Amino acid sequence: MHLYRTLIWFVLMIGLLTGCQTDNRPDNLVDTDKMANILTDVHLAEARVSRLGVASIDSSNLMYKRFESRILRKHGVDTMDYEKSYVYYSSHPREMEVIYKQIVEKLEKELATSRKKPAKS
Repeated sequence: MHLYRTLIWFVLMIGLLTGCQTDNRPDNLVDTDKMANILTDVHLAEARVSRLGVASIDSSNLMYKRFESRILRKHGVDTMDYEKSYVYYSSHPREMEVIYKQIVEKLEKELATSRKKPAKS
């Protein structure tokens, strides 16, 4: 009976400790506004690569990696911080939803702006 009680307390304490852990934010978490800007550029780069119709998946991946590298450099973020931030936001859906609302707004504005511009001759 004593072992049973000890086991129950142990399980409860483990549950309590894991449930009360501090937020697992990475040290250099990219803020939501900057992440939205980065991901907007990332999605545009993905679209560019897919439109190119490169036959080889390896070539497509290589082209995308080059785009991604330029995007991160443009925003002053290193690859590790970007990846850790992406993983963090992916595991926090509410924050990721805020980011993607910003992305959609940015892309809609860009689309509206591009439709207003006269075609180049």
